[in-house]
Amino acid sequence: MPRKQPGALRAAQQRTAEWLFEPGRIHRLSLSTSAAIRRVEHENDGYTVFPDATAAALRRCHSFFGLPGRTLYPGLADCPCRGCSLKDVTLARDVLDDVLALLPPRPQAELGRLVARIDRELLRRTLPDPRAPGHPWRREVWWRMRLYDGVIDPPQYGP
Repeated sequence: MPRKQPGALRAAQQRTAEWLFEPGRIHRLSLSTSAAIRRVEHENDGYTVFPDATAAALRRCHSFFGLPGRTLYPGLADCPCRGCSLKDVTLARDVLDDVLALLPPRPQAELGRLVARIDRELLRRTLPDPRAPGHPWRREVWWRMRLYDGVIDPPQYGP
């Protein structure tokens, strides 16, 4: 079997996508799903989908459920930039929804199972906002229609 020339090996190393060099997996997801998520995050230049957005959104959701108390109230982020705004658990859930829409079927199913558990916990531990359907700022998704912590009309994040 013929060997590859050293120049061909160096050229192949230079063409490797940068997202392949990121270490490890996203917590609770397989290595192949983590790689697919990293690829999607690096290939898209959206407001909610950016490198490490999925891992940050998952961490935020799990830390939100770790708060004491039976009933939880989502809070607004202090800063509206795309990284800081993930402190709002509803925006973190928006990120997960946007990433799910961009993934191929197999990684989508694996992340979807994790998001389904997050949804069940979010439904169980937050309260519906009876005034929510009338607000124009809210997207038409159920996790945006929850009672916020001391906020009557929270602003919309995004560009």
